[in-house]
Amino acid sequence: MRNDIHKPHGEEVNVRLRVLLMAAVGMLMLLSGPAGWAQEAQTLDGIAAVVNEEIITIGEVREAMAFEVTQLAQTYRGERLQEQISATYKQTLNNLMDIHLQLARARQLQMSVSDGDIDRQVDALKEQNQISDDQLVQMLKSRGMTLESYRQQIREGLLVTKVVNAEVRSRLIVLDGELQEAYEARQESYRVAGTQTVSHILFLLPERAPDDDVAQRQAEAERVLQEIRDGGDFDALARQYSEGPSAERGGLLGTFQANELLPGFDEATADLQPGDVSDIIRTRVGLHIIRLEDRQADSFKPFDGVREELQSELLREKTEAKYQEWLEALRLQAYVKILYED
Repeated sequence: MRNDIHKPHGEEVNVRLRVLLMAAVGMLMLLSGPAGWAQEAQTLDGIAAVVNEEIITIGEVREAMAFEVTQLAQTYRGERLQEQISATYKQTLNNLMDIHLQLARARQLQMSVSDGDIDRQVDALKEQNQISDDQLVQMLKSRGMTLESYRQQIREGLLVTKVVNAEVRSRLIVLDGELQEAYEARQESYRVAGTQTVSHILFLLPERAPDDDVAQRQAEAERVLQEIRDGGDFDALARQYSEGPSAERGGLLGTFQANELLPGFDEATADLQPGDVSDIIRTRVGLHIIRLEDRQADSFKPFDGVREELQSELLREKTEAKYQEWLEALRLQAYVKILYED
């Protein structure tokens, strides 16, 4: 059985992660759903396609798509399910043919994968899923597989990754000029939202407080606000009167981006300059006197700060495009004949 190929991406095609991903898909097939649909292929087998001198059987295709079929059956029914299964069969067959072409190219270049590399992937898979050797063997057995056939899957995944690295990824570079141009074109994605640092004096007041209580608390807040405007020390008054947990810090709430504070705060501080104090505002927790401590406008991450990330993005895009070109060239050079489409 062969799984779908995962296309390379990132600054380099990471062999270990790619094979772990391939193995994880296989493990999901082991842990999820009945095997009946794939096993049915054993009685309906035949040749699905010929790739050069190799054949892909209908059973291989159906086994490779068994997990996805189980998922489809949870969403679709009747004719719609059959349409989805048919489309999945065609896509899976195409993927398997592409894998055959890539493996053939790897063999042509005399590439190989060591048993040690495969051992490391199996060990990582067991650790990731927290299963023992015996549990892995039993899971494989429940799917009609052996440990040897599963190791062969991993070998093929490593081999495909190796040939793609050699023929595609290793031939690509990202120039400084390309990086700078991409940075300018994508600068909006590197925007850093502005912040404001604020302090407040809080007078607790329930949302549905009686009018008399509201009037009393309003009068207290206005008296403290007037004292501040007459030159009183905001920090000291906050420690004395504020009923919030920030009182012991002189009312300092901290630094926040837009919409991170209670509704009403952003509007109250919109026209303030650092050091200015707002009018009294009411929120769901009470009355507030707010002081703007500092404001930082929106900015952009510097080029040097995103260079590595941007290089990875461009390299991923280049790799994807080049991989498709390379794969299409393999298809054109090969003899490919589809004999059965579900």
